[in-house]
Amino acid sequence: MRFLAQSLGLFLAAAAFVAVIVDGTRSIADSGWTVLSIHGLWQWLSASSLARAQAGVDSVFSAFVWNDIVLPILELPFALLLAAGSVLCFWLGRAPRSRIGYVTHI
Repeated sequence: MRFLAQSLGLFLAAAAFVAVIVDGTRSIADSGWTVLSIHGLWQWLSASSLARAQAGVDSVFSAFVWNDIVLPILELPFALLLAAGSVLCFWLGRAPRSRIGYVTHI
């Protein structure tokens, strides 16, 4: 299981690196700061599911939750999401701590 988590973490770290390179290349080509946000990627992949998610949040909670909580999270760079997923996978796949030096019985 640790191998799988570490492998997925390495894959996500490589994907985050590629996303940073693509954002940097796009920024150089546009002569300005340009990053691909999670919202932009989601809209590009499936605009209808993004609209359904917004309608679902609006119906259960309110437009305040979508506009002031969810949308700022979705405006984060996609590379940051990949890097956070990589860190999480590496953390889950870490080796267990050594129990040397701990008293296990009294």
